[in-house]
Amino acid sequence: MFPAVIQGPWKPCAAIVCASLPASAGVHAAPAAAANLPTCAVGMHVTRVSPLNYGAVILKFDAAKGTYQVKSDSDGLLDWVPASKLRSSCVGAEAASVTMNYFIGKWSLFVGPTAHHQVIDDKGYLVVGPGAHVPPLQVNADGSYVWVIDSKTTLKGQWRTLADKELRAGTKPPAILLMKAEGGKDWEVWKTGTNAGNNRDAISVERMDLGQSVQGTRLP
Repeated sequence: MFPAVIQGPWKPCAAIVCASLPASAGVHAAPAAAANLPTCAVGMHVTRVSPLNYGAVILKFDAAKGTYQVKSDSDGLLDWVPASKLRSSCVGAEAASVTMNYFIGKWSLFVGPTAHHQVIDDKGYLVVGPGAHVPPLQVNADGSYVWVIDSKTTLKGQWRTLADKELRAGTKPPAILLMKAEGGKDWEVWKTGTNAGNNRDAISVERMDLGQSVQGTRLP
């Protein structure tokens, strides 16, 4: 069986901009137009969960993380989503800001699907790979990190806080820098929300001088 393929030519998709929404007491509120919308609540049916725009029922709310567990009307699948994904149906609550302590702990890493050109039956295709789990990253409170690259290579080094002006384009504070990490290069680590499947904290680990990145989910 051949891998999934996509034939070009293709144009980049437009980015989906998610507006922040006002929050209920006890969490941070973000300015947004939410006239005549009810407050998101457990048991509520929402007509649209973005970006896939499916109907769902809210089953749970995690106030600490500002996330809602929703069950899809069409297939019954469960996802954890932030308030911004429900903005067309209700006014949700967002989590409070985090400190650098957010990054302390052990993270399971995953390399996302990557596109590459492949010749199949004498025709060129743009093939999207499946992605893969890679060894974990440990960030310690004493300013050190341990990054297992493979069965033969374990990197140990230091991390520091990144100033806002140092952040890579498209990333948000707070963030830390793994100094002289994989490939001998500096890597930025920043908060990306939570894992949609299990609601665990999520990060992106991005090489400072290239577009290379891996995604992380906090291990229990």
